[in-house]
Amino acid sequence: MDSRLSPLVSAFVDIDGRRIEVFDVGTSAVGDPVVVILTGAGDTARSWLPVQTTLAHELRVVSYERSGIGASDPGSPRTVAGMVAELRGVIDALASGRQVLLVGHSFGALVARVYAARHPDRVAGLVMIDATPDLLGTDRLRRRGYRLYVESIAAARRLLPSRIFAWLVRKNALPYYPGRGPFLSTLTPEARAEWDRAVSAVFVGDAVDEMRAVLPGTAEASVELRSAPPGRLPVALLTSGTYGRGWITMHDAIARRYPNAVHRLSGDRFHNVHMRHVALTVETVRTVLDASRQPTDGPSRPLTERD
Repeated sequence: MDSRLSPLVSAFVDIDGRRIEVFDVGTSAVGDPVVVILTGAGDTARSWLPVQTTLAHELRVVSYERSGIGASDPGSPRTVAGMVAELRGVIDALASGRQVLLVGHSFGALVARVYAARHPDRVAGLVMIDATPDLLGTDRLRRRGYRLYVESIAAARRLLPSRIFAWLVRKNALPYYPGRGPFLSTLTPEARAEWDRAVSAVFVGDAVDEMRAVLPGTAEASVELRSAPPGRLPVALLTSGTYGRGWITMHDAIARRYPNAVHRLSGDRFHNVHMRHVALTVETVRTVLDASRQPTDGPSRPLTERD
């Protein structure tokens, strides 16, 4: 029997007159939150297939394609406020009356933090996978490196015909998803073909616009998060060494803002931790889920040291 993963069946929800593509699988027990996955800038929800499928054995798990990605209609503003509004629409449509456990990668983690700050009663826990720090915009070296990376993608998009770009994706010959080998090995040919198509479409389409929104987004979010009370929310951060020691230090600073935080390191330099380390990502989500099930009376748990 082929144990590789087949594509998930998508559906659509209407948010402000726009169709947003969603993947909604699994069932959560009474009292457990619905897990909602937020992709990084310029990524597709198809990159979460192994994690989402694994978690769906025990939980209801929702992922979605942001405006202009996948089969989602364009039109939402490329701002943190616009993305939080879109997330709120997805949650209201699919998890009305239920708490959610937010799992965000990179820029998606920053959006998740802002949503949690605005709607603490709706959020049971927060998982940040190699999160974009709200202080990134003040780090001159990494800000410059990020701009160079985005503009290199923009140049490739201008110079390469769409069909050539798609062919390079199929041949696994582009550097934009380093460490994706283990991820690709888990997919059926149908799921691999769907991922290839989605990645090609997002880079030829809206990836650059989303990525260019990251640095202004950190400035937008930092103002709000600086004054937001951390509350008693269970939080976990899973951080790679992709961007050096300073990147890890910024994540340490995020963890210190939340009294109930766990900070772990992936142990390598692959930014797409959820694609490279499925089991570790799932375990991290379960850590926050277990914490969310605990009574909230009594003193907060202290910060757990990095593993």
